[in-house]
Amino acid sequence: MKEITEKALKKLNIDELTHLFVDNINKQNLKLIEGIEFLVEEKFGDFTKNLNYVIETNTEVQIKKVFEAKIFKSKLIFSKSDRLKLFTKINDIKNIGEFFANKMLLYKVIFPDNEFKSQLVRVLKSLKLISNGLTDAVKAIGSDLSNAYKICEEVKEERRKMRKKEWELLNRLYNYDMDYLSRTFLYLKELVEDIMMLADHIKSFAEYIQFLSTKYLIFE
Repeated sequence: MKEITEKALKKLNIDELTHLFVDNINKQNLKLIEGIEFLVEEKFGDFTKNLNYVIETNTEVQIKKVFEAKIFKSKLIFSKSDRLKLFTKINDIKNIGEFFANKMLLYKVIFPDNEFKSQLVRVLKSLKLISNGLTDAVKAIGSDLSNAYKICEEVKEERRKMRKKEWELLNRLYNYDMDYLSRTFLYLKELVEDIMMLADHIKSFAEYIQFLSTKYLIFE
């Protein structure tokens, strides 16, 4: 994210700070996904660079401080508690991504074959779609509740497709001829599970946005 001064941040309203925050976290999320793609391609230098970016970047902290200081002085359509919870759920994506990145850097894995790589890339494509979709939904929640709800339905549907892909990957992994305690097996198994953990959080977040949409929107 392009550096922004505290003075400039203080000029932004709650919606603008939320949009800036979610864009920042989504950028880190996409860097994580791109890093895994580099791992699949065995570009280990780029893989390490991307994951270290996720771990070391903390530009969102400054935005969060200004948001928290401003929210208690603002008049909002949503309750302050709902706004704070929304912000916290965005921040949780950063925490999950940072944990994920640290874990992946523990071991340099070599994938068993090209088919496993291809299946994993398809899962990552879905993860990228739902990450971008969630970002759009967060931005829409302040101005277009119906659209936010619709986007979240698309996120949940893509997440359902990912579940099938997850089991296909794990089924393939469990049927390789290898020691079940090998580091490669454990790494790949946890890689798939951690991708889905991030996807699960995004799905849960989408459901919370839908809850806010129904809470604040009067349906005709």
